[in-house]
Amino acid sequence: MVELNLNTTGEQIVAEYGAHADGKTFVVTGPSAGGLGAELLITLAAAKPAHFVLLGRTESKITPVIERIRAINPDIKLTFLHLDLLDNSSVRKAAADINAAVDTIDVLINNAGVAAKKQFSLSKDGIEAHFATNYLGHFLMTNLLVDKIVKSNGIVVNVSSTAYTLAETNTDDPNFNDGKDYHPWVAYGRSKTANILFTYALAEKYRGDLVSLVADPGMAHDSQLLVNNAVDDAFLADGIKLAGERMPPGHPPPMPTLVSMQQAIATGLRAALDPELKASAPAFLKECNIASTLPYAHDKAEALKLWHLSEKLVRERFGLK
Repeated sequence: MVELNLNTTGEQIVAEYGAHADGKTFVVTGPSAGGLGAELLITLAAAKPAHFVLLGRTESKITPVIERIRAINPDIKLTFLHLDLLDNSSVRKAAADINAAVDTIDVLINNAGVAAKKQFSLSKDGIEAHFATNYLGHFLMTNLLVDKIVKSNGIVVNVSSTAYTLAETNTDDPNFNDGKDYHPWVAYGRSKTANILFTYALAEKYRGDLVSLVADPGMAHDSQLLVNNAVDDAFLADGIKLAGERMPPGHPPPMPTLVSMQQAIATGLRAALDPELKASAPAFLKECNIASTLPYAHDKAEALKLWHLSEKLVRERFGLK
């Protein structure tokens, strides 16, 4: 039995639970080379999944990942589909293409994201970029795919992080007063809190029909996420300071621990593969184990408010009451 802790690797998780991937279809956003989504799929290829659907903006960044997967396991069907989470029309097109390409979805991993963009920016639909990329696009796509997920009693894994401690969601003003009050770390924190609330809302709406989990991969020192978003040591220290100032009495500040890519993907892989987690869902997983969150991150009233705001922003109702 593998020990489940900070040091557990993705390869160990696949060795322990990989049989639960046999014959299954996995849909993953953000699997570009050098990122956690790519590392997760390359590691999972050692098992016997049937089909990987890889969703991203730039095919050239995903082609090397497909080639590595194919070299490890040529029996896996591999499908690339274009997805731009900053454009709801692209999300709808991707969802339609996925629904046409697969009969069922066993695991959906909402992995793609941006971190602490220093300049305020909007999606094509006029939504703050962190909120749109990390959360809202995934909200829309998941709901458009949900029939295929429910058909297999499948699993939705939303990727969040301890950065949720940076901010509650703000359903009254998701766009920071048109950017005038923008703070990059607050924006990032809001989106990560939204991912956790979404996990609990999904479970409330589809209880028993799907498994909804949220995974914190930690901070991988060899991932491209922070590099791509120009997060240097000084800027990162600002985020850590903000999180520490917000922690309630008795809670230590959330100091990030640098982990390897293999350690970072282990939690998400356990969420995707371990059937014993079904009984504990919805749940927040950190360092391969179920962990507690601050109350605002699983508040039912906030989850409902966020769901209704999200429906308004994507201009479609998905019926959570």
